[in-house]
Amino acid sequence: MKIIFFALLMVFNYTTNAQFNVDSMSNIRYISTHATIVNDVWGYTDELSNEYGIVCAEKGVAIVNVTDPSNPTEIWWENATQSVWRDAKTYGDYAYVTTEASVGLMIIDLTALPITTIPPATYYTGPVGNPWLSAHNIYIDESNGFAYIFGADRGNSGVIILDIATDPLNPIEVGVFDNWLVHDGFVRNDTMFLAHIFEGTISMVDVTDKANPNLLGTQTTPDNFAHTVWANSAGEYAFTTDEVVGGYITAFDITDPANMIEIDRIKSSPDVGTVIPHNTIVKGNHLVSSYYSDGVVIHDATYPYNMIEVANYDTYPTQTASYDGCWGVYPYFASGTILANDRSEGLFVLSPTYIQASYLEGIITDIFTSNPITGVDVTFDASNISDNSNATGFYATGSAIAGTYDVTYSKVGYFPQTISVNLSTGIITTQDVQLTPIPPYNLTVTVLELGTNNPIVGANIILEVPEITHQGLTNGIGENSFTLFYQDNYRITIGKWGYFTACYTQLIDNATGNITVYLKPGYYDDFSFDFGWTVSGSATTGMWERGVPLGTTSGSAPSIDDSTDCGEMAYVTGNSTNLNPDADDVDNGTANLTSPIMDLSSYVEPYVNYSRWFYNEFGAAAKDDTLRVLVSNGAVTVEIDKIGKDPATWDQWTEKSIRLEDFITITSTMQFFFRTSDLDPVVNITEAGLDHFFIANAAELGLEELESNYIIYPNPASESIRIEGIDSPTNYILLDLKGTKILEGSISSSEELIYLRTLQNGMYFLQIQNKATKVIKE
Repeated sequence: MKIIFFALLMVFNYTTNAQFNVDSMSNIRYISTHATIVNDVWGYTDELSNEYGIVCAEKGVAIVNVTDPSNPTEIWWENATQSVWRDAKTYGDYAYVTTEASVGLMIIDLTALPITTIPPATYYTGPVGNPWLSAHNIYIDESNGFAYIFGADRGNSGVIILDIATDPLNPIEVGVFDNWLVHDGFVRNDTMFLAHIFEGTISMVDVTDKANPNLLGTQTTPDNFAHTVWANSAGEYAFTTDEVVGGYITAFDITDPANMIEIDRIKSSPDVGTVIPHNTIVKGNHLVSSYYSDGVVIHDATYPYNMIEVANYDTYPTQTASYDGCWGVYPYFASGTILANDRSEGLFVLSPTYIQASYLEGIITDIFTSNPITGVDVTFDASNISDNSNATGFYATGSAIAGTYDVTYSKVGYFPQTISVNLSTGIITTQDVQLTPIPPYNLTVTVLELGTNNPIVGANIILEVPEITHQGLTNGIGENSFTLFYQDNYRITIGKWGYFTACYTQLIDNATGNITVYLKPGYYDDFSFDFGWTVSGSATTGMWERGVPLGTTSGSAPSIDDSTDCGEMAYVTGNSTNLNPDADDVDNGTANLTSPIMDLSSYVEPYVNYSRWFYNEFGAAAKDDTLRVLVSNGAVTVEIDKIGKDPATWDQWTEKSIRLEDFITITSTMQFFFRTSDLDPVVNITEAGLDHFFIANAAELGLEELESNYIIYPNPASESIRIEGIDSPTNYILLDLKGTKILEGSISSSEELIYLRTLQNGMYFLQIQNKATKVIKE
């Protein structure tokens, strides 16, 4: 049994338009022919070796003659109840189609081909007294004549087993496996392989006795969203997909069903980071997979512990990071033709070239101790082919194209090593490597309070270079010592609640020894660190999360804030890697974010400042949700800001600066609340974000008013402003809320304009002669 595991598998993209070893012979755009988008596809071959595609679409099913791949001809179309999901398989001269529309199992009699017209489909809805009307998927064991229905609207939506050999037009239910919902599956030699998408697991089940299936074992998949599973012909390995953004195709050693072992995983377009795998199918020693946005991708799985991409064809070159693109593939025609259904672009008839890759393997050890080194990054220079060594120091990678490559071996704490290797098609080249440790050096970081030089205890420290991130907390004398390896420019970020976070870049080498950082007292949080904000509420999804905002495919959730604060972190409502707009927005309740308590009693005219983001859209219902900002002084709570149904204010980070004394009495127990909701029965896509929060006195913001003889108009403004009272050349500076200079110039009369049209909507400060006033751009 193989026990090899890789943390990161070889990945490769050959061309920017993703077309390699696959040619397109023809394409039928069903959005044009039947005003429908398509979903899954399967194939059928008649007794005269004519080849046909069974094309599933939202509005019906088509049979297409693809015997001449350059001239496909639709020979049958049947309208059907509209549904996003349809899946087809064949047995003998019959096709079986499941759908989540409530019509049952569609059965198409193909026995008349190629001579006469295909008759209308018939429908099966289960046994009398125990019916089902919809199902997500189907697999047919053609060798034994059984159909396996997955995700039906009965029981736990597990598996329903049908005998279709006795009478193909009248299936007979012979068993069920209903432990969990099953999304998809595969059967070979009386072993059923199942993907449980919401459990994030695959399972193996013995169905020798169809009436009494026996669970053999389960295993989780890397991203816990198991969409499909397929086994190789020998039953030694199974391959799965996780239908999430950046999800993997994963290989498992299944020789012991009770102990399935992951041996490899791989991504398509890892540099893009937003590609979603859908289905993968085993064809001999290759995997043929459909990817949303990346089309058809073929991997060489001759050695399942070392899957290598060897061909691809992008059916959706204008791709967006979403669930558009290729849904299903069929690779089993004797001619070698592949059928691919792209959601928007329709049926593609493709001609692939299956090749073996060139393989590179070896053991990586420490040159002094000879101990294996785990986690060494093995990268083909000038490409995105990479792999990591495992616990035994073993690595395995390769390329679709034979040739000579410079391969770099690197790990934190070791000098990188680049070796030239010559790879040949179908050959395993062995390259063992010894790495030399980098001598470490020490650095002490001291954190003091600005103005008093008192040590700050418990300050968070982050030291970052591309190779590694070091983190720590200051001790009782405000210090922390680090052991470093790299002499480089480090990004330094230091912060503690009650102080303004400091961040800057500095060269640190073995001569640096010590650095001292001074933090300014005050309340500030750009969420580089966890300073104790609390999350509460009743929403079932979309609660506030601290992280780097991921956004969605529609722009309906915050993406990375472009403010000049430290880092990219923010608080957002839901931050799922699933970029579907409805995957992790606020639903069915409230989502509340509460600040720590602050003593503002010593502040003079305090302002609260923050950057906020909001979105509330989609659906037929009225847009009714709001992001509310409230402040409490321990005795009363008042609303100071809100954003709601105006689309002009959505989908953008907006800086706010609010004078607190306009709303509430300042005390030593101030607290802020950011609250949003999406309540039944009116449900929309609702998302919110918060970043760059800080408290500052009016004087710190430069808010002393302009001389009374200056008048700014219009204010608010959308295009431009004038300054009344200017009668001689006068310099001006326009600042954002962080004090960053946005515009500067000189005007000599009230007739001259200061143009704002290129600025984002929000609040700015116009400064003349060291005094300033607010300017609103809307």
